[in-house]
Amino acid sequence: MGDLAYDWGLMTWKTKALFIGLVVALVLVLASPHVVVLKPVAEGLGLTTMKTVYVPVNHTVYVPPQWLSSLETVASSNGYCSGRLVVLPNNTAWFVWLWLVPSQYAGQVNLTRPGYMLYYNATTHYATFYRWVAYDLVSQGINYMGSGMCYISNATFNNYIVAMCGDTYGWGPMNTIKYPISTVIPPGNATYSGVVLLSFSGPSGLPFIYHTNTVITCNVAVTYVSNATAALWLPVTTNQTLVGYWRSAGVLTLGHYDNYDYTMGYWVWDYPS
Repeated sequence: MGDLAYDWGLMTWKTKALFIGLVVALVLVLASPHVVVLKPVAEGLGLTTMKTVYVPVNHTVYVPPQWLSSLETVASSNGYCSGRLVVLPNNTAWFVWLWLVPSQYAGQVNLTRPGYMLYYNATTHYATFYRWVAYDLVSQGINYMGSGMCYISNATFNNYIVAMCGDTYGWGPMNTIKYPISTVIPPGNATYSGVVLLSFSGPSGLPFIYHTNTVITCNVAVTYVSNATAALWLPVTTNQTLVGYWRSAGVLTLGHYDNYDYTMGYWVWDYPS
């Protein structure tokens, strides 16, 4: 059941009640700018200065810049990511990103446990694990929620490890875009800088609970395509340093890397490969 279930089992009923109360309070605070009866809460917390963004179905959604700025401060110590969000005509989307994780932070959150080992090199003793992840991409122009997997290598480069996260199942999963509250997608191709909130769990069906310290800075290219085939050759990131780190981890683990491992199609559809 993973360390989340283990920790939960050790809590007293008072601690559980307090924890649930804090989670509910966080949800209410984050929802307060959008719910009429909660607007006084938003005003009291200084969340009333909003940036207006527009989505393709003529809904207006509000994003609190001050809250975003505070998240970015936390994110700087938890790593950096670069990825791509592909939007398809059938109101679905794929999101894949490369995450450069400070090794100290990776040790603190114990990214490889509970995890499932995918590959292990008996000579180099390097391994690749995966962790289930829920995510919320937030910036002043985009808000997108989903879930998927993070592939994480225990190889360290310049005090960082690398992870490939998002819609990386390999059989073409898609997250449905829901308007107007849960997801905001800008109406055109652009690159956005924001943060990603992460919550890790095992595949046991445990509820995802966001941890406010699991936040990373992320540059995301939003790309609209006419069909799924058009997205296959799009690069996950154009940051060649991140790609180089990921490929080096593959060499240490598998003895080689795939020439197409930088593409959306490789991760979402196992093609091209």
